[in-house]
Order: sequence, then C-alpha cells, then structure tokens
Amino acid sequence: MSWTVTMLEWGSLRVEPLLDGITAASALGEQLSATRYTLDAGAVVPEHAHAAEEFGQVLSGSLQLTVGGDTRTISAGEGFLIRGGVPHSAVAQADGCDLLECYSPPRSPAPPHAKEGTS
Repeated sequence: MSWTVTMLEWGSLRVEPLLDGITAASALGEQLSATRYTLDAGAVVPEHAHAAEEFGQVLSGSLQLTVGGDTRTISAGEGFLIRGGVPHSAVAQADGCDLLECYSPPRSPAPPHAKEGTS
C-alpha cells in the first residue's frame, strides 16, 4: 500500500487577508482542508455557519469563541470541535490569536462575506 503525503511549511504558503486584522494560509486535500489563521487583538469573526465539521486548536494567544449561543475563552493548547451547520463566531483577545483549523469536507477559509470586510 502506498501513501502520499504533502508536507506543509506554513511560512511558505500564500497568506491572504480575510477580514480586518485576520489573515489565513491554507492547504487543501481531497477530504480535508487546513488553515492557519492569525488574528490581531480584537479581530472579529462574524457569526456564520457552514456544512463542514470544524476542528480548531489555539497555537498561541486566546480567543473568545461563541458556538450555538455558548461563549467560552480558549487559550494556547486548547481546541474545539464544531458540528457542521452550527452558527459560531469569535473575537481575538488582547494577546491576539494564532489558530489552526481543519475542515471536512474541505472549504474556503473565509466566512461568508469576509472579503467585504477587508481593508
């Protein structure tokens, strides 16, 4: 059985601005996408939902995450799973946030209408 692997070096991937204070670098597979987000302090991800299941891991900093009306602050080393179709939003805390998220099936890293908020 052969196995194909794509090695990722996040620093070599194209970084795209999504919203004010938020950038993303993404890699797409056949059944999974992975995105590393950088959020400046106070950056807001507006409420949105998508069909994909979502896994998130805070790499550094902290994030106030609201999922289905429940709000929690998560910090470096903590993660979350969000079922597809569930509304969620986030706000980076005073220390900003470096966040890795994976989606299945693969999806664009931008929340709906994100390009409209780009400066």
